[in-house]
Amino acid sequence: MRRFFSLVFFLVVVASLTVPAQGQKSRLGLNYFKRANERYAKGDVDGAIADFDAAIIFDPQFALAYNNRGAARERRGDLDGAVADYSRAVEINPRLVEGYANRSKARLARRDLDGAIADSDQAIKLKPRLAQLYNTRGTVRCERGDLDGAIADYGRAIKIDPKLAESYSNRGVIRRARGDLDGALADYNSALKNNPHLPNTYNNRGNVWRDKGRLEEAIVDFDKAIELDPGLALAYASRGLVRLSQGETLEAEKDFAQSLKLDATLKAFIEEGMRNVMRQPAAHQ
Repeated sequence: MRRFFSLVFFLVVVASLTVPAQGQKSRLGLNYFKRANERYAKGDVDGAIADFDAAIIFDPQFALAYNNRGAARERRGDLDGAVADYSRAVEINPRLVEGYANRSKARLARRDLDGAIADSDQAIKLKPRLAQLYNTRGTVRCERGDLDGAIADYGRAIKIDPKLAESYSNRGVIRRARGDLDGALADYNSALKNNPHLPNTYNNRGNVWRDKGRLEEAIVDFDKAIELDPGLALAYASRGLVRLSQGETLEAEKDFAQSLKLDATLKAFIEEGMRNVMRQPAAHQ
């Protein structure tokens, strides 16, 4: 079963920053840093990295610039560069929560689960009331197979911030995997109530509706996921499987083709799903 978890980058944006005694060079570094953040926010990742580079040249001890450049590198897919930047950031400032939190996510993406959990633990030690940190650690724990620990972390995140949609959505993934469809549905509903712009959550809720045999509701959610993110390959695959269950073979084939065009690695997922559909009795809607 493919799973979608939601995590966020911790990008530090400062309105003002104390300029160290070295003076002009640090001021120039801060100016590049601010422009880099603006470029990143507008989606100009390459431009942001160039400005973070300049900020670091003018101020080699600028921990926040390393952290933010790491986030930009990670967004560009350069995980090794991102981990190197986050590591330099926490080396300069061992109390930089954002550096540990971001490195935890990057290490998770590299499948360095022990390193990821260690970074999450350190971030939480430094800032135990930041809900997103528990959300990140919950996902690392899930990937390590510690589902009880993951559920506990998502619950802690929600207790700190009852509007944190990502934690509801992530907990829903585990509840569905455990067969608790009602619990998963409740979590996805809460997530979308707090943030109705989460395509992965619509996709995941659609799968719960499918599990329950509520195929029309499933289609509605897959449609919404695709509306929000037309590049979400898994939503096309999931919708295709429901359409196949409904006997809409041509429409299903179109969805499968679009899914594979976006992500060829979904071929095995689609083929397994098709076999499962063929083994099922006639669909009830």
